[in-house]
Amino acid sequence: MANWEKLFKDNGDGTITQVDEDLIWSKKDSRQELGKWLNWDEANAYQEACNEQKYLGTTHWRLPTKSEMRGLLNGKEAYEKLFMNPPVKNKRSVANYQAGGEWSYWTSETRYDSYAWKCYYPVIKEVCVDQQVSTTGTSVRLVRDA
Repeated sequence: MANWEKLFKDNGDGTITQVDEDLIWSKKDSRQELGKWLNWDEANAYQEACNEQKYLGTTHWRLPTKSEMRGLLNGKEAYEKLFMNPPVKNKRSVANYQAGGEWSYWTSETRYDSYAWKCYYPVIKEVCVDQQVSTTGTSVRLVRDA
């Protein structure tokens, strides 16, 4: 058993429990559910709509804090296996290079009323951006307390 398997539990209902943090994460992010990226306002509307519709049987979903998102993404192997399940890729070289990118996730934290923090994966860096800017590659991974 890999070390990360002790820290995360797939609940079999569309959620993953992060045992050491007492958090429950939605297995799918907003991009996987809606097929599009979200700006800040859309991210908050998505969270509200999920609660109104009792997404995965509950009304307690929220955007994660920076610390919670960082804690989830720091477990790269677990995150990829549990939430992304990406196909195995060949090592990139100039001959077979394919454009790729990073994913970013909105957090609940803001700054100066018009900026919001997002966290990038796989580099685990945080950036504060204008809330109204259309941000390609940004989605929401909902969380709730266990």
